[in-house]
Amino acid sequence: MDQLSIDLLPIFKYSFRQYKKYASFVIGAMLTYFVIGVVPQIYFVMRAPNPPTSYSQFISFLLTLIQLFLGLGFIKIMLRLIQDEFVEVMDMFNNFRTFLSYFVASFLYGIAVALGLLLLVIPGIFVAIRFQFYPYFILEGNLSSFDALQQSYYLTRSYNFELLLFGLATVALNLLGMLFFGVGIILTYPLTTMATAVVYKSLVSGEGPIPSSTYRD
Repeated sequence: MDQLSIDLLPIFKYSFRQYKKYASFVIGAMLTYFVIGVVPQIYFVMRAPNPPTSYSQFISFLLTLIQLFLGLGFIKIMLRLIQDEFVEVMDMFNNFRTFLSYFVASFLYGIAVALGLLLLVIPGIFVAIRFQFYPYFILEGNLSSFDALQQSYYLTRSYNFELLLFGLATVALNLLGMLFFGVGIILTYPLTTMATAVVYKSLVSGEGPIPSSTYRD
């Protein structure tokens, strides 16, 4: 495969256009995910006993499952919105069939990234870049966790540096959003999730420069 450029400006420009187009729904989905999936986890971590008890570990695991489950639904919604597909609130909650694969893949991905970061950082960054698109393969192809990780690895070959730049841009935007008392994350997190979906769909299409023509204004 020839190495093709990833053009950051049109990726985020298209994502921002889609955000504005479906703003009320996106904000509602983001608040649902944040209130149900993120806030309880943060609150529990702040109030958890030290040292942890068996009960607190169980509750922490349960809250992590809820956050992952809603996170998968949020990714699904953003993926559909960049393609102007019909979405509804239940799309955040009707992913039981694919959740097990997503949970296993997320666990393996997290462990691999953490181990890589311990090994002089660079291996962790490499793993994070190459395997990052596994949720989309699970959502669209109903693949197993291992197959989804493998397909992401194949999809991202020859794009290591450019995907690193894209990743840095998404991290910077979300950090910027958090600076405004956390309120800005309501804009930046959906925007960067949409942008990631645009990169995934463009890579899968194999058309040419990224984003592909479908995702350019």
